[in-house]
Amino acid sequence: MLPLSTGNLSTSLIRFFAYSCKIKGRIPSIVGNLSSLLFLDFTGNNLVGSISTSIGNLRNLRCFNLSDNKLTGFIGDNICKLQHLGEIYMGQNQLSGSLPNCLGNVTSLREIRLGYNKLSSNIPTSLGNLKDLVVLDLSSNNMVGSLPPEIGNLKAVTLMDLSMN
Repeated sequence: MLPLSTGNLSTSLIRFFAYSCKIKGRIPSIVGNLSSLLFLDFTGNNLVGSISTSIGNLRNLRCFNLSDNKLTGFIGDNICKLQHLGEIYMGQNQLSGSLPNCLGNVTSLREIRLGYNKLSSNIPTSLGNLKDLVVLDLSSNNMVGSLPPEIGNLKAVTLMDLSMN
């Protein structure tokens, strides 16, 4: 499990890579204290529960990778506070609910990989604001509705996978 003392590294830690380490349990909210963090990668562990709202405190975060875990619940609007975020990888979890409408306000996003979850909503029209988005993977979810016309604004996209919805 991730110890609560992880939060003691709040001013010095800029990269936190812990992929395929057999970490289990929840992501402690104290992770939100890592104010200098640029990269957070917990890929391929056994993390459960929801994404802590304290993630919104990681204002310098560039890459957020929680892929291949057992996370549940909603993504939540707190991710929209990460105005420098370039990459979101949260595929292969059990996340549900809708994509935050405010996600299109994080104009630094280049990659959104949320495939293989249980997301169930329309694709937010605000995603059309992401002029530099290169990858949009929402495959193998429960997305519904038509593509919003604003998706046509995504001129930089080289991969858009909406299959199996």
